[in-house]
Amino acid sequence: MNKQFWITFKQFMLYLLLSQGIMAAGAIATIIKGGMNGIKGDALMDFIFSSKITLWSIVLGYVATIAVFLSRRYVKIKTGRIEHDRLWKTIGAAALIAFGWMFMETGILQLIDADKLFADEIEELEKFAKIMTGPLGALAVGILGPISEEIGFRGVLMGGLLRMRCGAWPAIVISALVFAFFHGTQIQLLGTTVFGIIAGWLYWRTRSLIPSMIIHMVNNSSACVLEMVAPDYEPSKLASVAFIVAFLPILICGLKWFKDYGYQSRRITAV
Repeated sequence: MNKQFWITFKQFMLYLLLSQGIMAAGAIATIIKGGMNGIKGDALMDFIFSSKITLWSIVLGYVATIAVFLSRRYVKIKTGRIEHDRLWKTIGAAALIAFGWMFMETGILQLIDADKLFADEIEELEKFAKIMTGPLGALAVGILGPISEEIGFRGVLMGGLLRMRCGAWPAIVISALVFAFFHGTQIQLLGTTVFGIIAGWLYWRTRSLIPSMIIHMVNNSSACVLEMVAPDYEPSKLASVAFIVAFLPILICGLKWFKDYGYQSRRITAV
């Protein structure tokens, strides 16, 4: 167990160093450039989020992380327990889960007036959302980010916990909580934890990162598209209730497909 703990710890630190270190270097370079141009305060934050240096550092961080972890085979993207003739059905069920949870979460946040409860965070998230409106930003946030994060949080962290003979649910919850706190905002904390639990459960059921990557990519890509076509849209209370009522069955349907298909064995094995 001690050996596996240190392997997991070192790989996860490498994941953070590659993914976040390169992004941080880009942000620092942008701050220096902004300072040289006399940009300060809130204008500097806007400059950071709109800078090509920031955008390319995000892309490079994700690409480097994916390339290193897959080439060194620290994590493998394989079908696991998914039968090849059911792969597309599996992808479809994962997409249902993504749409179900995404719109339910949107409805819940609107009903509790999250934009008022977390006004400062909303403002920062709106600045970050500008990155998502261009092709390169959409690629980074919608595709590369989900692949990278699933490698780090499900493949490395949760997979390592399972190999340490940690129980399935403790491994799922621990990796989900680390995933949630990694995003660093209160408004996203609960929703991201639930999302992480769902992603971890799918990984445990199938022994494959494919379903969790699909729900992550569908979720993020949908957010990018919505930011492009309707950046100022806020659903009414009635629409929020409609979202929850309409998409809860879709979420349940997707989850039920994975539950009924019977991927898991009675004995938790190493991943």
